[in-house]
Order: sequence, then structure tokens, then C-alpha cells
Amino acid sequence: MDQTIEAYIRKIVSDLNCDEHEKSEMTEEMTGHILLLKQEFLEQGYSDSESTQKALQSFGDEKSIEEGFQHSIFPYYKMFRKINWLLFGIYSLIVLSNLLFLRILSIIINYKSDFNKYFYISPESNGFFDLATWQQNSNLIPFGNTFEYLMGADKFNVDIIINNTLGNVLIFIPLGIFLPILFKKYQSFTQVFVGSMFIAFTIEVLQFILQIGQFDIDDIILNTIGAAVGFLFIKLLMRVAKLSRLTIFYKTTS
Repeated sequence: MDQTIEAYIRKIVSDLNCDEHEKSEMTEEMTGHILLLKQEFLEQGYSDSESTQKALQSFGDEKSIEEGFQHSIFPYYKMFRKINWLLFGIYSLIVLSNLLFLRILSIIINYKSDFNKYFYISPESNGFFDLATWQQNSNLIPFGNTFEYLMGADKFNVDIIINNTLGNVLIFIPLGIFLPILFKKYQSFTQVFVGSMFIAFTIEVLQFILQIGQFDIDDIILNTIGAAVGFLFIKLLMRVAKLSRLTIFYKTTS
């Protein structure tokens, strides 16, 4: 492609607040339109460089086009980011409070009591570092506990079953939504899947080490599924928004 045209388009799309795929599509569309304009000037007898300059002049000023695209893409982007950071902070505080902070506080308040509702240490064991204690407070079999909850309606209350199955999925759905919105490194399904799995694993390990919860591989799996659902949901919304923007783009450049 003509380097002058390439530099012109790169200057327009480089700072747009959209993902690289969208920028690539915009670049392709603009290139097609500008080359058609250039061809018209070539057929009128202008030289190659003159045709390029006249095509770019006809297409418009870079800054004006960039501002027009940015406004059509998302006129309230900065406000949107601030609101999402605020919501992400509230969400993180609620999740960490429920899974870590409140449990730690409960242990501190009841430090004189031998009873720990989150972590069981048998009086016959040698304490936390006893293998039997680790076995009693961990599940390493995928869906072992989930299957037990789902099949044990006669043994568990409904709220316990829901909290330990559906609840573990729902609690991580917002994470799958916030990650691609707020962090550039989480733009693909694999990145969100691995990142959310690592976060869930870290929480499970902290609960186990601090003796404020059991290590459950099911929680990690269900949390990761929840984040994946959230990611697919926000990507679907982005795709719908993208189709709307491209419609505006076509109207702008036609």
C-alpha cells in the first residue's frame, strides 16, 4: 500500500478506543475508499503522487475524521471507564470480604474457641500439618463435591446446594466482564480463562493456608466457568455494538 496513505490511516486509527481487530477492519475499509478515490484522479490524468494527495484531501482531515469516529464509537468512553473501575472496586471488595476478610475476622473474634466452622482439625490429628487434616479439608476430584451436593438434596439445605454450585458460577461472572473492559492483557477467551482460574486457585489456597475454608477443585472449575460466561456475554454485547459502529462507518465513508 502507498506509504502516504498507510501513514494517513494509521494516524487516524492509532488512538481510537477500540480493539485491534476493529482497527484492522476500519483500516481495510478506509484503504478501499481512498484507493478508489485515487484511481479516479489517476484516470483524470494526475500523477501517482498527485492522485494520492488529492484522494487524501477529498477523504478529509485526519483529526476531524478521528474525532468523528471516536464519537461514533463511544462518546462517553472516559466516563464509562471510571464507572467500571468503581464497580470493579465494589465487586472486588464484596467478593474478597465474603471469601477472605469476614472469615478472617470471624476467626479473630472467636480465637478462644476451638471450633472453626470453615476448617476442621480432628483432635486425634497432629494439627494443620497432618496429612489426615489436609485430606479432610480438600477435594482434588473434579466435580466430586458438586455431584454430592446435587445428589444430596435429602442431606443439604437448598441454599447450601445453590451456594456451592450455581453460586460459585455466578460470583465470577462479573470478573469475566470486567477483565476485558479494564485490562488490555485480557482480550481473548484463553487469557480470561487462565487469569480467572489463577485468581480462583489463589483464593482457594489462601483459604486453606489461613484455615478459613477448604481447598476445593470444584470451586476453581465453577468460578472459571462463571468468568468464561461473563467474558462471552460482554464479547457478545461488544459485537452488537461493533455492528452498529460499522453501520455508522459505512454511512460516513459512502
